[in-house]
Amino acid sequence: MPETTSTLYKRMESEISNYLFKSVQLSEGVNYSQHELIDRIYKFANHDHSGEKINSDLSYNYWFDIINPRIDSEVKNLRFDTKNIMLFSQNPRKDFAAVFIANASLKNWLSENGEDIKLKTAVELFSANGNIGFKRVSGGYNIIDDLNTYITNTTAETIDDSDIIERYELLPSQMKRMKEWDQDNVNAVIKELGNKSFTAAPETTAIESSSKKYEIFEFTGEVNEKEYNEIAGIAQEGDENNYFLAKVIVAGLNKAKKGSKYTLFAEKLVGKMSDYYIYAHRGRFNGRFWRVGMYELLFDHQIRANEIGNGLARGLEWGSKTIFKSKDAKIMMNIRADLENGDIVNTDDLSQVLVRMQGADQLIADWNRLMTDADALSNSYEVVRGDTTPGTTLGATRLMDTNAGKLFALLRQKITLPYKRVFKQWILPELIKNMKSKDVFRFTGDNDIVDQLREIIVDSWYNNNLVKLGPHTKDVGEAIKQDKLNEIKKVDPALNNAKEIWDSISSRVFVTITGENSDISDKLQDLMALITLEQDPDRINWILDTMYKARGIPIPPKKEQPKPEILPTNANPQQTQANQVNRVAGKQKIPAEQVITQ
Repeated sequence: MPETTSTLYKRMESEISNYLFKSVQLSEGVNYSQHELIDRIYKFANHDHSGEKINSDLSYNYWFDIINPRIDSEVKNLRFDTKNIMLFSQNPRKDFAAVFIANASLKNWLSENGEDIKLKTAVELFSANGNIGFKRVSGGYNIIDDLNTYITNTTAETIDDSDIIERYELLPSQMKRMKEWDQDNVNAVIKELGNKSFTAAPETTAIESSSKKYEIFEFTGEVNEKEYNEIAGIAQEGDENNYFLAKVIVAGLNKAKKGSKYTLFAEKLVGKMSDYYIYAHRGRFNGRFWRVGMYELLFDHQIRANEIGNGLARGLEWGSKTIFKSKDAKIMMNIRADLENGDIVNTDDLSQVLVRMQGADQLIADWNRLMTDADALSNSYEVVRGDTTPGTTLGATRLMDTNAGKLFALLRQKITLPYKRVFKQWILPELIKNMKSKDVFRFTGDNDIVDQLREIIVDSWYNNNLVKLGPHTKDVGEAIKQDKLNEIKKVDPALNNAKEIWDSISSRVFVTITGENSDISDKLQDLMALITLEQDPDRINWILDTMYKARGIPIPPKKEQPKPEILPTNANPQQTQANQVNRVAGKQKIPAEQVITQ
């Protein structure tokens, strides 16, 4: 049923209006609107600042893009890809099987879902806009659409300090596929609220469409019990002072037709906002939620670059013309139309007018100064771009590259640290909750991994049931675990207990993307240096096993060596050698006549 009086509807409409049309003061006299800033960023991204390409004098406004090359340079130096994502454990020996399976399933998921493209898009948005948001959805995550997302508290430092409203335009079929939505209200929305125009953002020009589309708003944030009960259709009035986190999806906001508004979905949420939305910020916090990105950093430089570039273009257009002067008008006619190569012009006052652009050298110097300043702000020096710096020694170039790379290391961590939470909290639980042993074998191709996983299940079961089992010796405990292991071998190990397994190791398992597990990398470097010096075979094998486990590589099975035979003191050496040959021949099924003895 339609609802027009809910307090939450009115609050949502007020929040959207404030975000779109009002500004806040960051400090005295400094007004700020996140909506206007994002709108301006996308204008610059689409090479449109003033909106006019042709001037009144018919000259053309060129766009000299100085921002995108610097964005590309930063994205290149961040070096973030799916191959960098890996799980590791602080106890690799105990958790090896679980971590190995998780890494294998994660790589499979990244490949099947095209995550490599999404990761590159995220890095590009992070560098260009200065912010990238991730939203938790069923089966994974989505990248937030900045143009259609409203941060209600634009001065918040973290997402936990604000509510979020998202805007969508959906087709009827898309709405019908949302099985968790109230389908009666979906049918009413399809019947009453559709229109045949589409807008990419609230204030953009509508585009006519051949099919109906529907404007949907999703609110996630703090609501009180009274607001929630009203919008969810609960008869109980509710306590206005009892606040909790909730998600509400509605249709019909800001629609004049019949004043009808519909609740499509309402759900109470557990936890805090950062459990459902995660943001990565490029710049520092300056009193506003939206941090400075490359576009905003170079707004003024881009405007001045266009001014200088267009000034030079117009001046050179005039300066390139060849103009003559004479008192005789016929001379001008002859020169333009009738003069041929070798003709002689009879005149006393014909001369060329010297046309040169005044101030061209100053504009060029200003352009060079502007580019130097833009390089400093964006950390985009020649060495970073891969250009050769004239007159700079190799040692100085390496030093400059090292120092420039320190900022990229910081920026890489700023985007990958939030991404680590995305993968550990949102992706991995979805990957392992329905995993079967056939999936384990498909990911790993190794039955030994399944066996090790069974051992993890047994250890988890044993630790959880120690009190029920009562006091017993270590040998009895091993026997109990062996019986349990034999029991689960008869069924799918699958990990029906997968949740319990992961709960038991989750505190020891971490996601690394850019080498945050540096202690493991440092250990590997030390081990690689030591293995070249070590002579003891047992120590060498131990070092190799440690390196395999740290990298998540299955340890190859060891071949059993035959025990040396202890000869009696009075044994005949020739007879003993013949006996050894006969045993070898018997094991390898070699005909006796092919065995050669010395």
